[in-house]
Amino acid sequence: MSRYITLGADRDGEVYGLEVNDDGTLRRNPLGCSTSCAVIRPVTKANYEYMTEDPESVEDLWKAAVAAGETQKGLDDWFKDIDAEELIDKSFVYELLEDDDNPTVKAWSSAQPVESEVDFRDHVSDTLINSARVEGVESEDDVYEWESSGWFPPREPFAVEFAPKAVLDEYYAHLRETYKEFKG
Repeated sequence: MSRYITLGADRDGEVYGLEVNDDGTLRRNPLGCSTSCAVIRPVTKANYEYMTEDPESVEDLWKAAVAAGETQKGLDDWFKDIDAEELIDKSFVYELLEDDDNPTVKAWSSAQPVESEVDFRDHVSDTLINSARVEGVESEDDVYEWESSGWFPPREPFAVEFAPKAVLDEYYAHLRETYKEFKG
């Protein structure tokens, strides 16, 4: 069983996933605080190209490397030596969009025709692009890649829901009890 279940996406297109226990129940913060999610966000094609092709995108990292004595190279030479794609934090992307053991991915995949060429990752991207409730995600260029956004709870019910209604209802009820900023 996967350690995560994909719940839904907010109005900005950020996708939330919640850690689950070995028995499949939602993992709750033992202190009684709100249950935070692993959150990933879409990266536009323009931002992806900037982060992976333009040395200025990593100038602060280069300065830190120079200050630490890790390099004496100039920015352009240092940028050529690094794998800029590895600088994009892809934490939780696999778990939330591709892991066949993720209950949401598994349920969606099993409902698709065998000959379907669309995977869950494509389904999420297409859903965000075509949802009137998601702002700023209008084309494939707006969901060119995914990166980690952080670890936090949603402030309102998801604009797009991916998990089963019963799971979402349980999670929303928990947030209402534990997270004063939840508006739902």
